[in-house]
Amino acid sequence: MTATIFLVEDNPADVELFRMALQEASLECELVLFEDGRKFLDYIDSAESQVALPDLLILDLNLPKNDGAEILRVLSGIPHFASVPVAVLSSSSSSRERSKLANYRVREFISKPSDLESYMKIGQIISGLLLRSDSHDQHNALHK
Repeated sequence: MTATIFLVEDNPADVELFRMALQEASLECELVLFEDGRKFLDYIDSAESQVALPDLLILDLNLPKNDGAEILRVLSGIPHFASVPVAVLSSSSSSRERSKLANYRVREFISKPSDLESYMKIGQIISGLLLRSDSHDQHNALHK
């Protein structure tokens, strides 16, 4: 089954590197790109009750129009998004940035690497997040 990943990222170079990392990890997925925070929030608002949920949301923190922290705040108020695992992909690795996310359901904080080899390892991290999400969903289905 092909996973659907929503990527909220404004930097075209990072988008391309992210795609390369997914290919490097042999991940077959549909990547849906939102180029700024407002476009993502508009998508969520326009179809809130009918929106097809992704298997994973990857979110940059430093976005134009609405930043990642604002997106996380909005998503925390949407019950049907609670099952979507969220990973933050950010150029910031400060503990202050991470502490701002403590109140939200962020499964992984990924610092954007400065070299290509390290960036390609992000695909393995994404693969692990998708596997954990699948096993979590199966566990919940068995225990309902």
